[in-house]
Amino acid sequence: MEIDFYSLLSGFEELLFFVVLGLGYLAGKARIGSYQLGSPAGVLLAGLFFGALGLPAPSPVIQNIGFILFIYSVGVEAGPHFFGVFFEDGYRYLSLAIVIATTALGLTGVLSWALDLDSPMAAGLMAGALTSTPTLAAAQDAVLSGMTQIPPEAAEQAVRDIGVAYAITYIFGLIGLIIFIRLIPSIARVDLKAESRNLASERGIKDVESEDEDFDENFPLIRAYEIQNEEFIGRSLEEVAFRPKTGCMIQKIKRGDTLIEPGKDTVLQKGDQVALLGLLQHHKGLREKLGHEVIDADILSIPLNSMKIVVNNRSIVGRKLKDLHLMDYYGCFLNEWVRSNVELPRNFDLTLAKGDVLTLTGTRERLRKLAEDLGSRERDVNQTDFLTLCFGIAAGLFLSTFTVKVSALSIGLGTAGGLLLSGILVGSYGAKAHGFGRIPPAASLLLKELGLLFFMAAVGLKAGSGIIEAVLTVGPVIFLCGVAVTTIPVIVGFLFGRFVLRLNPAILVGALTGSMTSTPALKIVSDAAGSNIPALGYAGTYTFANVFLAAAGAIVMVIF
Repeated sequence: MEIDFYSLLSGFEELLFFVVLGLGYLAGKARIGSYQLGSPAGVLLAGLFFGALGLPAPSPVIQNIGFILFIYSVGVEAGPHFFGVFFEDGYRYLSLAIVIATTALGLTGVLSWALDLDSPMAAGLMAGALTSTPTLAAAQDAVLSGMTQIPPEAAEQAVRDIGVAYAITYIFGLIGLIIFIRLIPSIARVDLKAESRNLASERGIKDVESEDEDFDENFPLIRAYEIQNEEFIGRSLEEVAFRPKTGCMIQKIKRGDTLIEPGKDTVLQKGDQVALLGLLQHHKGLREKLGHEVIDADILSIPLNSMKIVVNNRSIVGRKLKDLHLMDYYGCFLNEWVRSNVELPRNFDLTLAKGDVLTLTGTRERLRKLAEDLGSRERDVNQTDFLTLCFGIAAGLFLSTFTVKVSALSIGLGTAGGLLLSGILVGSYGAKAHGFGRIPPAASLLLKELGLLFFMAAVGLKAGSGIIEAVLTVGPVIFLCGVAVTTIPVIVGFLFGRFVLRLNPAILVGALTGSMTSTPALKIVSDAAGSNIPALGYAGTYTFANVFLAAAGAIVMVIF
């Protein structure tokens, strides 16, 4: 039995589409040295390959669904933080994201004017150079929604040209940015490791060199001791400052055969057996400080639990973590702090933001109390609010229909702008109103990733038909322009951040990767710094950058 795969794929659109997705995802796992290509790049390349073979592009409906899911998910993810201020450097991150977006936009305009590039090529060039899918999506949407002066009969070719230019500049935007962002500290003679240590020392940030840490050293343990030291006898726990002196929290007290729940007014007596929760480093030396260690099932049988808590209580948002007194009031340890899918250092001087996810360890009762005060347990939101999801998308599409006439030109939000705005509003309000618009993190990641890969596969297949001709004609010019649009905004952003905003270099380099929406570059920078300090800057600019760069894609198509 012979199978003509070319004919099979040509006549079976769904099969072709998922073959592209599967092979592209597999290609995305390829490594160049320590760098992984990534699934979006792999799917784009797979689409280009099959498209160049003459295989048909999928139905526009598939690309549109991917586009809608991706852009709306970006808005929802941005919502909890977009109207707030990140840490104490919030305005700095906002201004840095604006500077980089406007520099890229202005440079693209100059290059398109100097080289006589049409707006589709200019928009695709900028989107690929910045590896910004929102820019690409917004530019193509501007054509399809009639925001530009491109006639309807030329719209399909314009969309294809945007994808072609995007493909030509994307690979350097991906790999070149990583190399360049890694070289900037050396060129500027900045020691990222030293700067990370300095900032950690100034702000009291622990967990700087996370790669060198032993997980077991940072996981709380329960041990029991018999109180013999007169310093702790006959005085209340608050009076003797028990927790600050020992670094541990009393979970249970056994006096004779009686079990006592500790409180700040509890007075210890000689011979009391106390179960203490603390890090291994704090337990060391407690036998000399308190008394000998004991093994008693009555007080050691305290089950510890870990819980992910989503911060959405408006009275908590904006407060510093240290003001919550996690250890003193709740008896819980912070294991992980995640914002916008980026792990932050465990720094108690940082400010809590809506949507932050804290992983904590403690007893079940204390964790439940803490979850009530901070917001909600993550498992409490394991069901997606499909009603808000559907009507949120519908509202975004409805907003995209509104336009304002300026002379002969119709100006509006477009589909991308409408979906972004709707997503931001839902995400922002949902962070305050428990349950509204809830999308569990795993579901949110799936929607965003699936939408992105659907969109990239369709773009690749569509652009593949013209990629070879474009590479042979305007390819070198577009590629060199892309190199400029990738590197020059980074240089401008670094100088602006260093000398105008006066950001710490480790924070600044992380913020640059966020402004360029490059998660792979953040990984390289964090490895170079031996720290996750750069993630603070990345989380600060990433949300703004996604929105600004999407707007830039539409602006190129409307104005240039």
